[in-house]
Parts: sequence; C-alpha cells; structure tokens
Amino acid sequence: MPKKRKIFLPFAPSDLSGISELVMDGEVYYTHADAEMAPGLEKRLNEVARCAGGCVTAEMTLEAIAPSVVSCAESLGAIERLVYAPELTAKGELFLDLIEEDFAAHTAAVNGLFMLCKCALPYMMGGESPEIIVVRPREQKNLTSDMYDAAVSAIAESMNNELAEYGVRVRLS
Repeated sequence: MPKKRKIFLPFAPSDLSGISELVMDGEVYYTHADAEMAPGLEKRLNEVARCAGGCVTAEMTLEAIAPSVVSCAESLGAIERLVYAPELTAKGELFLDLIEEDFAAHTAAVNGLFMLCKCALPYMMGGESPEIIVVRPREQKNLTSDMYDAAVSAIAESMNNELAEYGVRVRLS
C-alpha cells in the first residue's frame, strides 16, 4: 500500500468536487470557519481526516493562522501538501456593482495565502516532494476575481522560482 501524503487543507470549501483529486490520496487535516460543516466534510474527505475546528477566522494575521499550521504539523507529523482553496464569491459585473465584502474577502484570501505559506514552509522543507497548490476559484469573473487571480498567480510563480532549490513545488490548479 502506498504511503499516504500528509495534506493540509486550510479553509476547506463546502463543495469538494473541484479539489477532490488533490486531497483524496492522503491524510487530510483541514480547518474551516463553520462548525456545522465539519461532519459532512469529514465523510466526504476520508476516514483519516482530522479537523482543527473553527480555529481559522476571517482575521488573516500570523497570530490567527499559526496555531492551525502548528496543530496540523503536530497531528500529521509533517506537511507534504498544502492545498489553498478558500471559498470566495464575486458578485457584480461592473465596477460600481462590486460588493465591498467580496473584495475584502478576496484581499484577505491573498493575505491568508502569504501567512499560511510563511508558517507552513518550515514544516514542508526537507520532506518528500512537498508542494503548495493554489486553487483558483471557478466563479463569476469580475474585477475582484481578476485581482485575486493575478495576485495568487504572481505569488505562486515567484514562490515556485524561489523555493525550487529547496525542493518545494508551488503550482496553480
């Protein structure tokens, strides 16, 4: 039986259909903001999923994110794959129709990616083929989603270039 990858899924989306191939081949440790969502997610992931509960909040600071990263690393023994797939919505097509909450959520998600990678990298380096996968939302396209897509694309490309020499692969999905 092949070894199961140690996968960290922060901000687990309620619909796993778009990322199932990224998380089904390993032991999954996930976080979410909605405690009612946990039992259903655990059934859809696999029997070895571990939940950190609602420890990840909208506050994307190092102090808010670091405990869940450390808890994941301690629970799994390592982080071999970080799958970043926050649930985001982008309502409105014209600039004047954009919703401020959507824009704030997207900018917070960019900040969250930065903070998660900053915290998780020490637990990933030296592992067997560690990777960070940034899942781009497949939502309505507008200025908000374009801004997020451009930001995470630039972050992924730059991080991949920098971290390749340490064996960490960063890619978009």
